[in-house]
Amino acid sequence: MQFYLKPLGGPRCLFAIRDPGGHRVYEVTGKTTPFGNQFFLFDKEHRLAGRSSGVRLSGVSRYSVLAGKKRLLVTIGSPVSRQPVRIRGKHWYFRGSLLTRSFDLLDEASQTVMTHGRCWEQSGNCYAVEISKPEDVPLCLCLSVLIDCTILGGHTLPVPAGG
Repeated sequence: MQFYLKPLGGPRCLFAIRDPGGHRVYEVTGKTTPFGNQFFLFDKEHRLAGRSSGVRLSGVSRYSVLAGKKRLLVTIGSPVSRQPVRIRGKHWYFRGSLLTRSFDLLDEASQTVMTHGRCWEQSGNCYAVEISKPEDVPLCLCLSVLIDCTILGGHTLPVPAGG
């Protein structure tokens, strides 16, 4: 399944997620609190499909991601470290670059779960996300948002696709 993740950075909607036909199928809202960040993934009927919340401690962001009955714990560290993203709750492994926001998630058999990379489509610069299994869509989209929002300065907020 293919999606296009378009950073909006608005006060209400941080990301619009479209299908290949250009239809908005998800949107991401979020907020920063004194204790960390929260992101909410809503489907096109505006039902909550996934959410994540996290804190930044000593240069590392730690998130809890929930989608349905599935839960992941995600640690996002330095973009230049050997393992910049660690995932617990599924045997998924990060491969790629935080700096360029071009990466894959692989399972324990080294099969691709998801790919994420910059692209250009009719609504401008965005990120293409390809997810191999429909049941993984909400979790993978939540992970895409978290990873895409992590920038060198240690903040998690939407960054323009060309940035």
